[in-house]
Amino acid sequence: MPIKEVVYKSQLTGTVDDFLRSRRKKAGGSEFQDDRNDFLNVIEFIEKFKLLPYGLFPVQKFIVKLYYNILLDDVDKAIKVTDKFGVNVLHEFTEKEYLEYLYDQGRTNIRAQDGKDRRELILVLGRRSGKSELSAIFAAYELYKLLYRGFPQSYYGMPSASEIRVLCVANDKEQAGIVFSSMQGHLESVDYFKESVANTTQTFLKFRTEHDKQKFGKDGKASLNATFKSSIAKGLRGRGVICAILDEIAFFVDNGKSSAERVYKAIYPSLAQFAPKDPKNRHIPMTMPDGSQADTEGRMILISSPDAKDGFFFRQYQKAMSKSQGSENMLVVQAPTWEVNPTLPLSYYETEYHKDPTAFMTEHGAEFSDRVRGWIQDARDLLDCVDENHRPSVAGIPREVHFAGVDFGIVKDGTAINLTRIRDGKIELAYHEVWYPKRKWKEVNPHLEAPLVEYAITLQDRNRLDIEEIANWFWALSKRFYISKGVFDQWAGPVFEQILHKKGLHQFEMRNFFNSDSSSMYQTLHLYMLNKQLRLYDWPISGMDSHGKPVVHSPLIAEILELQASSAGKNMVIVEAPKISGKHDDSSDAFARSVLLASEYLKANPHALRSGSLYESMHQARGAVNNYHQFQRQRARMGHATPRERSIPASMRRR
Repeated sequence: MPIKEVVYKSQLTGTVDDFLRSRRKKAGGSEFQDDRNDFLNVIEFIEKFKLLPYGLFPVQKFIVKLYYNILLDDVDKAIKVTDKFGVNVLHEFTEKEYLEYLYDQGRTNIRAQDGKDRRELILVLGRRSGKSELSAIFAAYELYKLLYRGFPQSYYGMPSASEIRVLCVANDKEQAGIVFSSMQGHLESVDYFKESVANTTQTFLKFRTEHDKQKFGKDGKASLNATFKSSIAKGLRGRGVICAILDEIAFFVDNGKSSAERVYKAIYPSLAQFAPKDPKNRHIPMTMPDGSQADTEGRMILISSPDAKDGFFFRQYQKAMSKSQGSENMLVVQAPTWEVNPTLPLSYYETEYHKDPTAFMTEHGAEFSDRVRGWIQDARDLLDCVDENHRPSVAGIPREVHFAGVDFGIVKDGTAINLTRIRDGKIELAYHEVWYPKRKWKEVNPHLEAPLVEYAITLQDRNRLDIEEIANWFWALSKRFYISKGVFDQWAGPVFEQILHKKGLHQFEMRNFFNSDSSSMYQTLHLYMLNKQLRLYDWPISGMDSHGKPVVHSPLIAEILELQASSAGKNMVIVEAPKISGKHDDSSDAFARSVLLASEYLKANPHALRSGSLYESMHQARGAVNNYHQFQRQRARMGHATPRERSIPASMRRR
């Protein structure tokens, strides 16, 4: 039985009335029926107003139809399920068959359409799936319905001047701006909306309903608002929100006022007021044909790429999939990028996969990840970079550029320094050394013969490392290797930097390594490792199996293999040692920083990859040492040692 209501008829309906009358006539009803719930459905809305010139992708269309309870197609096998690179087609489905397939795969919580409205959508999609575009379409369609009513406040039993909002919340202003720009483009391209626009800014759009125009004038108050904000729960509470879209909610902060849970709880109660009210008594919900009360028409849309198996988004996903009490209003759809967006090339998937296979399956495969995992998934990726004949150098070639990565610690953690250089098109580990208080120097540096400074012999007797002695160590090292640049993090950095500079080691500098910087640093290291552009030594190794293969790695290689990675937000990981007593990541951090410096040099000097070493290219440019004065200047740079003396440990030189 149609629901009638006496409201101001929107003048905007002229553009769609012919279509609606034609549709009602085909369905056997009167072409002049004035059913105020007879809208364009969302697919008709997209197509009628040509919001997307090339239309929705098949899986996008499936998602929209499923959420808005539009009958799924059971004839056209338009949906293709491929492998993870989007190349080989594994299945072809109709929309109805695809829903069954998703249910069998554990990627949705309903097997078939049952006519029930599920107004909380949990959409787990891979990156580049068009999530922002879907968010913009949902927002535009809800605004269309509000404008079409002419006086939506009356329909929902609200005071006539009440503001009704369609709200999109993102984890930051930039992400909110992406959705806003997309929706603004849709609305500005459609004449249907233009005559109702009252005001536009960079964060909201205001619209006048037909009732607003008649009551407040054509330039008066506007009661509909589309707002796009970053996630601040305090500013979201107590507003009339009929549709809330939480975009990339998996990457909201974990706690505080901007946490996903607090934002959700601030908005959710406001959805309840949007139950249609009885036309004769606006204080009570409308009675439906089956005798039940009308439910709220408010919508909550959680849309995001997944992150780790914790956090609010994952808990809502679990709740819906478990079909537990309170999940009756929830709909889940989970789909990887290659199913949703068939236009991405093979090269894109291959590049992203080889950067980090595990992250690829999370970000593009739409699979929730374990919070903590091994940073290196396959040990062979690292071991392929090991040269069995390579050994740590005791000194470098004069003027051959070296890059020093430093991790500074004096009590619980130690201080480590790693030197890399560029040879034969690879970043080569030349030297590394680490000091720990209360541990013997030789125990943690079995690859070296003797320390450069006498203080290192007493480390086992020290409760904390002496900063001045660390500076002496670095100074002694700089006499053996030409260190072009060195870097360490901000923790105690200013003091350490000042001491090093007093020693004349001005090439060392402090750099802020926050989570995003450290994540980027380890991603750089990972790329060089996967591309086999590193040359490492795994020496000395103790213990062999029956096949003569090593079963124990050198301390540095073992430490890198033990590193664990945890998600810290979108495209960000924290790489650190296992949280087990005795495990460290000092040498790994130092190594990653030295590789970072080398990679920065290569970006500025790509020719360096074409020569045997930086020394060769620089030496050829400068010319050979061919007179006494050049020899003495070079000797002074080496700490008054000849090249032959420099290749011999100081403890072994003749006095």
